[in-house]
Amino acid sequence: MTPREAVRQVPETSRDEWEEQYRSGRWDYLAGGPEQARYAALCEHILTAGAAAVLDVGCGTGVLRDCLGTRFTGRYVGVDWSHAALASRNCGPGETLICADASRLPLRGRFDAVVLSEVLYYLDEPLAAVRRMLDLVAPGGQLLISLYQPPADRHPGWHALMADLDRGVRSLSGTAHQLVTGGGRRRWLLYVLTREAQS
Repeated sequence: MTPREAVRQVPETSRDEWEEQYRSGRWDYLAGGPEQARYAALCEHILTAGAAAVLDVGCGTGVLRDCLGTRFTGRYVGVDWSHAALASRNCGPGETLICADASRLPLRGRFDAVVLSEVLYYLDEPLAAVRRMLDLVAPGGQLLISLYQPPADRHPGWHALMADLDRGVRSLSGTAHQLVTGGGRRRWLLYVLTREAQS
């Protein structure tokens, strides 16, 4: 089986399925356990950079915003495709939630940090999405991309897809990455793409 054939085995999820999964609590585990290592790494980049405006694409129920806590006092915009995910959240000061397709964001302006946490593998054209998201990053700001690194023996389709995405994201200029581990077999790569500051 070629990597491309393996990628085709990754199941697609319809919008109705996303809604049901959020209503049933399928994604509640993201707020605890090993996933906290990934969110902590994302938050560290955002807070260390002193970001005043954050765009969280594929925000789900807003776990990243919760993780940022009171140390972040800026503007937070969360975007998700699921009405059920967004409906479960009460917005705090400076927080805006938008229900939209990540491929067609109804946004203008720039953000100091744009986050794609566990999103790219659900998009039809992931690298085109990365380029679009870079356009939303303010000069000197960062695009943060988190991608799960599944064990090849357990998830061959996902593993092949991650390898394709890894090559594509690394091909973009200004890419740095680090391994984030959450214990056991949970591993992620965190990519940091910095938009050059204008001189």
